[in-house]
Amino acid sequence: MWAELALDAWSTLVRDTVRTGWRRARVLDGPGGRPAAAWPLAQVVWAAAEVRALGGDPPTATLDDALGRLRSGDAYVAVPHDKRYFDDNAWLGLAFLRMGAVSSDPSWLDRARGLARFVTTGEDPDGGVRWVEGSATRNACSTASAAWLLLEAREPDASSIAARWLDWLDATLRRPDDLYADRIDGGVVHEEVWTYNQGAALTASRLLMRPTDALRAAILSRWSADDLWREPPAFAAIAYRALLGDADPSDAIERWDPYLERLHTEARTEDGWFTGGGVGRYDDRPTLDQAAVVQLFALRAAVTSGVRRSPA
Repeated sequence: MWAELALDAWSTLVRDTVRTGWRRARVLDGPGGRPAAAWPLAQVVWAAAEVRALGGDPPTATLDDALGRLRSGDAYVAVPHDKRYFDDNAWLGLAFLRMGAVSSDPSWLDRARGLARFVTTGEDPDGGVRWVEGSATRNACSTASAAWLLLEAREPDASSIAARWLDWLDATLRRPDDLYADRIDGGVVHEEVWTYNQGAALTASRLLMRPTDALRAAILSRWSADDLWREPPAFAAIAYRALLGDADPSDAIERWDPYLERLHTEARTEDGWFTGGGVGRYDDRPTLDQAAVVQLFALRAAVTSGVRRSPA
């Protein structure tokens, strides 16, 4: 069932958003929308990799062409003529790694390693990885995702650099409930918690062979199926990927299955988009979350089939 749901959600995404009528291909932000930015494109590439892992044939060359309009030096801007965000490039790097793992094209791995080197330039002298070039804001999403990418890409000195970043994360953004706050900006810690920050930190900590039981338990305790329903699927998919990377993910499966079933029964609209039932959304442009739903179903399908995988 889960594989079929993933492929159905993917088919809708491609049908309504992938366009090749320009000089460069485009992935739209939704039906009739504007071209998608780097953050949703990272999730689309990640979804495409999971579709390929299920035996599908996603248009990877077209997606790569769409990314080309955002290339800027050794990384990607959020949108043309904008800045380069370190978290965007970390998510893209992780998606490239996954694509490389399920395809025979080694260029994906090479490009992921290039982005791993880029995100190291975002390290702030006061610790952590900045959110965007030219900003002093340091976020959990940029620091933890960069550490995860660096470790998965096996860059030189990855362990020592990632350890330094996670030490800062623990010292600065770790809350008493063992979850991570969102960011520090101007010396003020913003205490909001989001699933994707926890998932990225969980995977990076696991790759460093650090204890993860407290964080894992905090994630499962904090987010019930009802709580997940209010979370953007784009955030939830990253946390779910991390939870399933554990040696025994049965507790996460039991906790998250009601959420996944509700996505299927309540969020899917007649046109195949997962925007109904009051499900959480990142914004009003649904491509990002649709790509995340593809991943959620595909990851669950892999568990059912007994396939084990790297978190990326």
